[in-house]
Amino acid sequence: MGINIGLDIGAISLKLAALGKPGDRAILEALCAAHPGLRLTALEDRPLVLSDYRRISGSPIQTTYDLLQEFYEIVPADRVEGIRVTGSGSRTIAKVLGLFFENEFKAIARMIGTFYPRARTVFEIGGESSKYIRLDGARILDYDRSGECAAGTGSFLDQQALRMQYSVEEIGELVSKASCAARIAGRCSVFAKSDMIHAQQKGYSPAEILRGLCDAVARNFKSSIVKGRPVQAPVALIGAVSQNAGVTAALREAFALSESDLFVPAEYAWCGAIGTAILEAEEPRKRSILEIHRLRQHDTEETVQDTHPLSTEHVVQLRDRVGVYIPPPGDQPIPAYLGLDIGSVSTNVVAIDESGAVIHDVYLRTAGRPIEAVQQGLSEVQRLWGSRLRVMGVGTTGSGRELIAEFVGADVVNDEITAHKTGAIHISNTLGGEPVDTIFEIGGQDSKFISIENGVVVDFAMNEACAAGTGSFLEEQAEKLGISIKGEFAKLALAAPNPTRLGERCTVFMERDVTGWLHKGETVPSLVAGLAYSIALNYLNRVVRGRKIGNVIYFQGGTAYNDAVTAAFASLLGKRITVPPYNGVMGAIGMALIARQWHRATGGASRFRGYDLDKLQLSTRDFVCKACTNLCDMKEFVIEGQKSYWGDKCSDKFRKPSATGRKPVIEDLFAYREQLLESLAPGPRPPAPGPRPLLSGPQPRLSVGIPRAMSMLDQLPFWRRYFSELGIETVLSPVTDPRISAAGLELAVAEPCYPVQVAHGHVHALVEAGVDYILLPNIADAEGGGESCASHYCPWNQTLPWVLRQVPALEPHRHKFLIPTLHFHLGPAQVKKGLAETMRRVGVTRRASDHAVDAAYAEQREFQNKLLEAGRRALAVLDQTGEPGLVLAGRGYNIYDRGVNCDIPRKLRHRYGANVIPLDFLVTGHEPVEDLHANMFWISGRKILEAARVAASRPNLHLVYITNFKCGPDSYIKHFAREAARAPLLILQFDGHGNDAGYMTRCEAYLDSKGILRCYQSSTAATPEKPAQPTSIQ
Repeated sequence: MGINIGLDIGAISLKLAALGKPGDRAILEALCAAHPGLRLTALEDRPLVLSDYRRISGSPIQTTYDLLQEFYEIVPADRVEGIRVTGSGSRTIAKVLGLFFENEFKAIARMIGTFYPRARTVFEIGGESSKYIRLDGARILDYDRSGECAAGTGSFLDQQALRMQYSVEEIGELVSKASCAARIAGRCSVFAKSDMIHAQQKGYSPAEILRGLCDAVARNFKSSIVKGRPVQAPVALIGAVSQNAGVTAALREAFALSESDLFVPAEYAWCGAIGTAILEAEEPRKRSILEIHRLRQHDTEETVQDTHPLSTEHVVQLRDRVGVYIPPPGDQPIPAYLGLDIGSVSTNVVAIDESGAVIHDVYLRTAGRPIEAVQQGLSEVQRLWGSRLRVMGVGTTGSGRELIAEFVGADVVNDEITAHKTGAIHISNTLGGEPVDTIFEIGGQDSKFISIENGVVVDFAMNEACAAGTGSFLEEQAEKLGISIKGEFAKLALAAPNPTRLGERCTVFMERDVTGWLHKGETVPSLVAGLAYSIALNYLNRVVRGRKIGNVIYFQGGTAYNDAVTAAFASLLGKRITVPPYNGVMGAIGMALIARQWHRATGGASRFRGYDLDKLQLSTRDFVCKACTNLCDMKEFVIEGQKSYWGDKCSDKFRKPSATGRKPVIEDLFAYREQLLESLAPGPRPPAPGPRPLLSGPQPRLSVGIPRAMSMLDQLPFWRRYFSELGIETVLSPVTDPRISAAGLELAVAEPCYPVQVAHGHVHALVEAGVDYILLPNIADAEGGGESCASHYCPWNQTLPWVLRQVPALEPHRHKFLIPTLHFHLGPAQVKKGLAETMRRVGVTRRASDHAVDAAYAEQREFQNKLLEAGRRALAVLDQTGEPGLVLAGRGYNIYDRGVNCDIPRKLRHRYGANVIPLDFLVTGHEPVEDLHANMFWISGRKILEAARVAASRPNLHLVYITNFKCGPDSYIKHFAREAARAPLLILQFDGHGNDAGYMTRCEAYLDSKGILRCYQSSTAATPEKPAQPTSIQ
């Protein structure tokens, strides 16, 4: 007789399965009776004990010891035949105890093959990893798992449910009642969190946001894990997330599976442990008596590169410099101004008097309910001060500033950079001493750096996506480690003699690092001290990025309450770090001061609706805008009879009014480009005079589909003219909309950048359109660059045809793909050769093809020349008027595809009156940039650096760089662009986001820091100049 134990030690939890023989039932029954956390089941006639689902909570080694101790209290050691371990956190346990480590896929397959032999596919979504397995019984036919960036789905769902004050078990019922779903980006948990924040600030209910999150998890699993592989029913869904009814329903919908097709096994969390126990029983190994006490003696197995202990020696706290507000004597009303900062994690309300003194401040958790949080904050102000205050002005800031401004009746709305700067300067002037010149601000979801000279913002930066969420990230890690973020975190960190060096990376990677060190036995104090250092390093390296840091540094935002992070900044910089009073509500103070400025400048009566917002007549309506194929999910708010709309990404029908009242002075260059594209090569052209056979024999009219994606967007004139000359009809795929992007996400078999995923959707759309052929050229390089330096397209653009050939859903249509290999850098002769070889298969002669290539080159040059001519006109108008302009740099598909860039370029023009000039109107990619980079062999890199140089050459031009997540070349090109621009630039990074709030915040702050927004606003009272009219296109 003998009992075999399987241990599954994951990132979040520990599970045990003990498989005995029939004669072991009595002792295993006694074991379960003694420990209610263990339950007895069976595998045929063999008793099987399963532990409860035990969270590790920062102590994997201790948790394993405690569980094994419970087992051995009842079961004699000689009754245990063998122990085997599996799971991402089990290797240290295996090493310490001398146990065999089992592959997770093999263990799961063995369990499913034994308990559910009819299952053909397994989906596992655990705490920090996901798996896909295709089975034939217990035999694995195919498998895959999540990469690091797709990890954390289980723990992320836990964190977001907790943030919105729901248990994971409640999500399913909530989601089932949601009338619609917020659009949430699903590939990266940081991006998903950002979209959730912006959705809540646009009025989506918690149920609608959580439904959107469940849909995102399902979409991500389908696109990033399954990657187009076959999914054969029955499908077993296992892992902790299988208990989330919202995700289960979303997976069934995403894969078109019925309830019987996708089922959740009763042993959903114990599959790895049970499979490991079965394998141990089938493959017995010689074991000595297990010495579990060795787990208590284990210390960290690896040498940790320690950092200096944290110290508050160079930290200055100014919280004790202010006291309780004392109102003036008497009962006369106090003129007051309200500032509201509606953020991702906190909502802050501040009331100030005419002198700027803080009467009262409220710091609340937003908890996914911004309107309720604002109501609570205003109620507190009314309860304590309402009878004495006469509200003269109200201002809002933060990611929810626009919706809440409509709700409360705000007089001014401004970006967070301006709000924090205004508040910090006021506090600095009030307290005396040196004026503040640098602001570090770390909130729950965003981080900001502000450099100030003479009271004016001269430089600023906000976090890019992967540095986001630092404040909430600390809270999530504290919960994971089983400690309180308030007080205990900083106390432990400051007492740690050897902080763990965790580095600074994306929050998902840092979370995995913490998990890894826990499994190696690192102490909690060392880890939390290391986390404090990591947050500071992350901020300095990914937000500040070498910008000038002054000597009077204010650390603001909710994270500044954490003394450990403040101490980490002081240690890393060797400078004094000052935490001002009201550090957590500084943005709200700034907005109250701006509201005071508004009142003094205008003397107008406030629009404030009053404290008791419950009495407002408020109604909401959800509907779908059908003005275009985007089919935006809209929300209509009717407040006291006034309507406002939220959720629109594109159409003029629900466009928000201009924020400045100012019109651009240059023509709409995006509209001009679209008009120019439509005017060039609209259809087949008559044959040129003389004998010139187009096709080698009589054939019916052919159609060739051209995907409106990647480099094809830049070369449309070339290809449309080429096929027009041959008498072949060209069919463009539709503009990018949600259906195309969703199809692309599902089809992609790899994990490329978002534009490449979208390209998959465009090709799929052409297949559905029934075209005869689809053009997918293998374009290695572009014109320009000179003899010594090539002008390559990115690797994904070059290899896209071959990637698409591997998509299972497109495999039946491979015969339609036209894949000429082209080197434009080598000149027309090579292009002619490559096209002639490919077009021979559709009956086009070499002579006809060569002639069409000549015509196509001429068309492309005409197109480019007209763009440059329009760019020169635009610059001339800016010179004449003295107006500033924005140069948009980036790859063509990032600049021109509205479905990729949330239509931000057009919003800059229409909302702020900005004079926007895309780089193709200014540069060709042919100018030398060797002084900036000796071997810039990317064509887009050359054009981006040229555009940055053009922006630097004129004082009224400013650079906006549009890029996308996971773009390898852009990850270093943008560093050279900063050098070329010779001034702060704005970088916007996209990855299929459904909300634009974060981008608009950055745009507003950038425009304001450059003085552009102030320039436009100061001109509002003047009569706007009539925009230059587009030149007639013939």
